[in-house]
Amino acid sequence: MTSPIINLSALEPLYLPHEMPTHHRVRAKKEGEPAEKVKGRRPSEIQIAQNLRRCVTEWRETDYAGASDTTRELLHHWFGRDHAIKNNEGEVIPFKYYFCQQEAIETFIYLRELRGLDTLSGIVSEFGGENSEIAALGIDPQEDQWSKYAFKVATGAGKTKIMSLAVVWSYFHSLRESYSPMARHFVVVAPNITVFERLKEDFGDGIIFDKDPLIPVAWRGDWNLSVVLQDEATGAATGGTLYLTNIHRLYDTNKRKWKKESETYDWMGPAVSKAKALDTGEELRERITSHKRLMVINDEAHHVWDPDSAWNEAINYLNDTIRKRGGDGICAHLDFSATPKDNKGNIFKHVICDAPLGEAVDAGIVKSPIIGRGENLVEQTSDDASIKYQQHLMIGYSRWLRSKEEWEKSGKKALLFVMTEDTEDASQIANKLNTDPLYKELNGKTINLHTNLKGSLKKRGKGENVYYEFVENEKEISDDDLKELRKLSRELDSNKSPYLCIVSVLMLREGWDVRNVTTIVPLRPYSSKANILPEQTLGRGLRRMTPPGQAAEVVTVVEHKAFVSLYKNQLSQEGLPIEVVDVDKVPKTTVTIYPDQTKDLKKLDILIPPLSAGYKRSPTLGELTIDDVKKAFSRFSSLPLGEVRKTEIDYEGRHLFTNEIIEKMKVQLPLLQSGIGAVSFYREELERQTSLRGTHQILASLILTFLEEILFEQKVSIYDEKLISRLSDADVREHIRATFVPLIQSKTTFIEERIKQADAVSVCTWKPFQVTHSENRPTLPAENTPFNLVPCNREFEVAMATFLNRAPDVQAFCKNAGPQSLRIDYLSGSGRLSFYTPDFMIKKKDGNYVLLETKGREGKTSTFR
Repeated sequence: MTSPIINLSALEPLYLPHEMPTHHRVRAKKEGEPAEKVKGRRPSEIQIAQNLRRCVTEWRETDYAGASDTTRELLHHWFGRDHAIKNNEGEVIPFKYYFCQQEAIETFIYLRELRGLDTLSGIVSEFGGENSEIAALGIDPQEDQWSKYAFKVATGAGKTKIMSLAVVWSYFHSLRESYSPMARHFVVVAPNITVFERLKEDFGDGIIFDKDPLIPVAWRGDWNLSVVLQDEATGAATGGTLYLTNIHRLYDTNKRKWKKESETYDWMGPAVSKAKALDTGEELRERITSHKRLMVINDEAHHVWDPDSAWNEAINYLNDTIRKRGGDGICAHLDFSATPKDNKGNIFKHVICDAPLGEAVDAGIVKSPIIGRGENLVEQTSDDASIKYQQHLMIGYSRWLRSKEEWEKSGKKALLFVMTEDTEDASQIANKLNTDPLYKELNGKTINLHTNLKGSLKKRGKGENVYYEFVENEKEISDDDLKELRKLSRELDSNKSPYLCIVSVLMLREGWDVRNVTTIVPLRPYSSKANILPEQTLGRGLRRMTPPGQAAEVVTVVEHKAFVSLYKNQLSQEGLPIEVVDVDKVPKTTVTIYPDQTKDLKKLDILIPPLSAGYKRSPTLGELTIDDVKKAFSRFSSLPLGEVRKTEIDYEGRHLFTNEIIEKMKVQLPLLQSGIGAVSFYREELERQTSLRGTHQILASLILTFLEEILFEQKVSIYDEKLISRLSDADVREHIRATFVPLIQSKTTFIEERIKQADAVSVCTWKPFQVTHSENRPTLPAENTPFNLVPCNREFEVAMATFLNRAPDVQAFCKNAGPQSLRIDYLSGSGRLSFYTPDFMIKKKDGNYVLLETKGREGKTSTFR
């Protein structure tokens, strides 16, 4: 068999993953010629997403004009600077969010905060294109019960990162912005246990919020989010909460009953029936619906296309129950999928962002797919799938051998993935690959994974050829076998795992994040009418083994020529066709703000002197006294001490159905031996939150005195068992943080004299910038402004602009907006260094200047100079 000829230049990324897509690829007219690179981003076939792209781009280019301070600071932190994180090997590596991740969260924030569009009908009316107003009228009111936004993100492009960005933005927006409609409580929903286990790797214990640069260092003290897994619904948490659950745990048992006790979850689900899962989910549903406001995030959301599905009933149950209890319900519902389509292939109406597979390939985020056509593939006449598809398997095996040779020198193993149509075929093929010398390199190194597991895990082979085979029978899979299968699946990429080939049924379409797949062999009869989307097949092998830009990775799909047209037709919708497209053409919904040369700009000019910073943060903590601590705590109330907790509790295990007592035991509760360890813990936590080091001599004694004499209603020794019982409680931890963090920040921040650093800058030299123009955000003409228009974000600003244009003592004024607007550093009430952007700049006729804030409130909330 001859090796295929691949044009390597066509496999190299056209741009960096964190850059906006600027080119697309066009196939050469003659085979073998290099691909042509043509300027212009591929347009999206999703009208709303396409129209939103330009608006979001212009908003980004204006430095997020009109955004709240919280939003702007987070966006700058995420995307305006370089980051470094530790990889799985503990190495510190540079990190930047992909552009598709940036565009997704920007689009969500743009619609929600800037435009205030929280209904599907409103979004369709604004961005639906031709006849959008008519289309908006056709939206079913049921679809507008709460805000829904869908994100079409290619497999491997990092949906989980976008979810985490949305969680952090909503949390801090709710915390820091007055009248924020956002939530501090979240439900991340998985369609099955496979996806749940993948999401748990990121969200379990809040790992992603610690590992990724999601939270500005100065804001760490305000971050208080507890992660609750579906089987851990008991207990209470302060601050915000993120619930991670399988959808089945959210079903309302009063509306939908599962009659078959034997009906179980999909691939590698828990060894319990759906009916039992509903019972165990009651406490979880009760806790989730106790919150006033909720954000729901659906992963692999192509399952929710049917409004009458149990999935949608479950989400509707959460919304209705919260509202019946006096809450606001679901403030935002985010759907994520690489294929957000209904059963007829129609894209979801509420898709607002399109990050297609073509752009992910061009940016090098995922592997470049190659369709390996089998010109002379023939199905043998046999009931044994391993014989029937022998030619397919041999071609796939040969291709995999070449990739194995290519990667093994770098210490990475290549995996072969065989997709079958039913479990019987999977068992026959797995057995053949494990035993037939024809597939020598796979003997004893092939694992059979598929859905609807019933049976047991058997160890086969001897010596170095030991492998596991799943043997089907009428019995449910045991807990031990289930755990072993999950473990084997998670470790497939690792060199510790002996397996080089995976055989599975076609239903394995999602949640399976093995990165080392280099060859895929989809097996199906040529007459098959199964609606297996090519992007779902490719999704099993798209994830990269190495970071983007490090190597040109490919995944080869071995297909019969009869199915090549299917890939061409389907993937053309994902941005992979090789064709020339024009630059985006979308209707404008913004206006340009610029210095108006038709006016007397000399008279209307406003000068801004560039000044040095007014505050400086010291890396060390100076003098701090117990009186300072008492003063900082004076705004809080003392906590009750309580009684000594039991160190031993009685435990009873009862049968789920009969309620009979099966076991009894005494459980010892571990308590701190003394409070000294707690003092050290809290001191280290305060250092992390304030970015200080070496504070032990100052903080340790203060924390000790604070715990013994100030925090509680009565004075108590650090060795008292009552105090020891309380030291790990959330309210104690929160009071220490709220008392010490602002105090430390105030003691390490110094006021400096602002010095003029350069000649004053005229606003008449500002570059033109875009602002949103709508009924809620009008742009007004005014005689006394040097610009063509005055952009206003609310009615109060409209009234103020009208007043300033008529005020007899005002010579000139302008809205302080755009990328060159005046921003002044200040010390917030919590002690953080922040930046303040006044709303208006005013020059009076007597030559004096005034900075005007239309939404500020008088009070001791910040220090501004």
